[in-house]
Amino acid sequence: MRQSMRLEEWTDIEPRNWNNYTMYISRVIHSVMQEMGYSEDRIEQYFKMSGDTTVTKTHGRKSVGGINRMVMDAQYFDKKLDKEAKYQWELSEYLNRDICQPEGFDAYGHPSELFKLDMERLGIAAKREPAKVIDFAQYIENNRGTNR
Repeated sequence: MRQSMRLEEWTDIEPRNWNNYTMYISRVIHSVMQEMGYSEDRIEQYFKMSGDTTVTKTHGRKSVGGINRMVMDAQYFDKKLDKEAKYQWELSEYLNRDICQPEGFDAYGHPSELFKLDMERLGIAAKREPAKVIDFAQYIENNRGTNR
């Protein structure tokens, strides 16, 4: 049985530094974007467009529900975390394996694909081949009655 971990073990942030946690969030986003292959110029452009980091109590029921689900899913992550890393790539991949439909998108897809689409929409990344998004209404309509 897994033992529960203290917050600083999950995040590698010392308790005294939690007052500056938005700085850590920006660093993690920067690291993730580097891992995804974005250049420093593109990352800088993203942060300029984003403006100052703002933390809200809640963003909406859908977002809060997604966060709650990720917290529950994280309990079942069976690989050891790297205590030296602020960003746990394998944990992120594990938590983002399900499809979703975030605000501003009409279709469902994997979070990393939707992030890439958003970067293209903002003009930060060049347009590429269409992403693998799923239009469930069309999928159901096209496949109605095929499961006999």
